Amino acid sequence: LKNNINLNARLLHLPTELIDYVILHELVHTKVKNHSKEFWSTLDRFVGDSKFYDKQLRSYKII
Repeated sequence: LKNNINLNARLLHLPTELIDYVILHELVHTKVKNHSKEFWSTLDRFVGDSKFYDKQLRSYKII
């Protein structure tokens, strides 16, 4: 399995902290391939409250 990460240019319309969150989210997927408890706890080690950032991200309509 390759660990390529492709990011949408529309991310540039988001606040910097959410762009950072998306990048870290994708980087964690290089180690944990799903959204299991392990995934969220790993992401939390980098961003703190990942569920907070996930909720913030979902409030944007960039698609």
